[in-house]
Amino acid sequence: MDKPGTQSYKPFFTRKYFWLFLGRILPLLSLFVITVIFSRKLNYNDYGTFQSVWMYANIVNVIVSFGFSSVLLSANLPFFFRFVKENKKTIISFYTILSIICFSAFFLLAKNFDSTLKLLLIGFMIVQNIITVAETLLLKRHGEIASFIINVFYSLLFFGCHIAVLLVHYSLSVLMISLVILSALKLAAIYSIPARSEDFAPAPEENNFMHHWIFLGLTEILGVISRWIDKVFLLYLLTASDFAVFFNGSFEIPFFGLLISVAGSLMMIEFSGSLYQKDKIISVFKETADMLSSIVFPLFFFLFFFRYDLFSFIFKDKYNDSVPIFAISIFILPLRINNYSVMLQCFSLGKKVLTGAIIDIIIALALMIILYPAMGSRGIVLSIVISTYIQTLYFLWESAKLVHTTIFNILPLRKLLTKFLLLLVIYFCCSSLVSSLSVILKIAVATIVTLITIAAGTWSYLKALLTKR
Repeated sequence: MDKPGTQSYKPFFTRKYFWLFLGRILPLLSLFVITVIFSRKLNYNDYGTFQSVWMYANIVNVIVSFGFSSVLLSANLPFFFRFVKENKKTIISFYTILSIICFSAFFLLAKNFDSTLKLLLIGFMIVQNIITVAETLLLKRHGEIASFIINVFYSLLFFGCHIAVLLVHYSLSVLMISLVILSALKLAAIYSIPARSEDFAPAPEENNFMHHWIFLGLTEILGVISRWIDKVFLLYLLTASDFAVFFNGSFEIPFFGLLISVAGSLMMIEFSGSLYQKDKIISVFKETADMLSSIVFPLFFFLFFFRYDLFSFIFKDKYNDSVPIFAISIFILPLRINNYSVMLQCFSLGKKVLTGAIIDIIIALALMIILYPAMGSRGIVLSIVISTYIQTLYFLWESAKLVHTTIFNILPLRKLLTKFLLLLVIYFCCSSLVSSLSVILKIAVATIVTLITIAAGTWSYLKALLTKR
C-alpha cells in the first residue's frame, strides 16, 4: 500500500487536472468576460434580467438532473450500467415526471421572461443536462483531451454569439436561440468521440445504491438552493436594477467553483477504484487541499485587498455599491480548497451528505431572518458565508470518522495556516506600498505578486507536468 504523502500521486493530479481544468475553465472564462462586458454596456434592467437567466438555469438543471452525473462519476461504470438496465423503467419514469413538474413550475413562476423566452430557456436547459451526462461519460473513459478540444471551440463560439448579439441588436431571445443551436452542436461533437475500453476495478457490493442516489440527488438540490437562495430571495424583493447591483457583489467568480468541481471529479474517479485503500484516499485528499490552497489563498487576498480598485477598473465605477457585499462574500473563498463531501459520496453515504446540505440551508435561512432586518443585503451574504463554514466542519468531521482518523490528519492544517498567514503579511505589505499609485498600477503590481506566489506554491506540480512524458 502506498504511504500517505508519497510522490506517486502527483502525476495523477498534474496531468489529468491540467486537461480537465482547461476544458472546463474556457466556457466559464468566456461567460465571466461576457458578464463584465454586458455589465458595462447594458442598462441595469437588461443586465439584471440577463443574469437571472443563469440563476434559473443553474437551479433548474440541478433539480432536473437529480444527482445523475454525480452518481455516474463516483460509481464503478460497469456496475452503474447494470444497475440502470435493471431499473430502467423506474429511472425513466422518475426523471420524466420530475422534468415535467420542474419545467412547468419554471414556466409559471419565472420572473422577467415572456412565454417564448421561457420555452427557449427550457430547451437550452434540456440540452445542457444531456451534455453534462455525455461529458461525464467521456471523462470516465479518459477523454480529458477530447473534452478540452471540444470546449475550446465551444467557448469561442459561445463568446462570439454574445458579442454578435450585443453589437448588432441586443435581444435575449435571439441570444438564447443561438445558444440552443450551439449546445446541440457541442452535444453532437461529444457523441462523435468513439468510446474507449474501460479498465475499472471490481465493483463493491452496493445494496443501498438507489438510496444513495436519492440522497445525493436531494443533496444537490438543497446545495444549489443554498447557493442561490440569497439571489432568489432578493430577485422577488428587488427591482431588476437593484438585483444587478447585488448580483455583482455576491457573484462568486466561477474559477473557484471550477477548481473544486474538477478536483472533486478526479477524486471521485480515483476513489471509486480505491475504496479499500484508505491511506491513499487520505493522501490524495490532503494533496488536493495543499495544491488548491496554493492557488486560492493568493487570489483571495488579491481580491480582498484590491477590491475597490478592481471594481473601479472592471466596471468603470458603475458598480461601486456592490463592493461592501463583495467584501463579505469572498470570505467563502478560503474554503474552496477541497470537495469536502467527496469521501462520503464515494462510500455511498448520501444520507450524511444530505444531512450536511440540510444543516447548511437551515442555518442560512435562520441567519437571513435575523440579519436581513439589521444589515440588509449584506446580512443575506453573511448568512451564506457562516452556514458554509458550519457545513464544511460537518463534512470534515464525518469524513474523518469514515477513515478512522481526525480532521487534523485528513487536512494539512499546520501547513495551510502557515501559508495563509504568510500570504496575509505579503499582501498587507503590498497594498500598503502601492497605496499611492494609480488604480491600473496597483492592479498590475498586485497581479504580478499573485502570479509569483501561485507559481511558487504550485511549482512541484508544474514541474511534474512539464517533465512527464
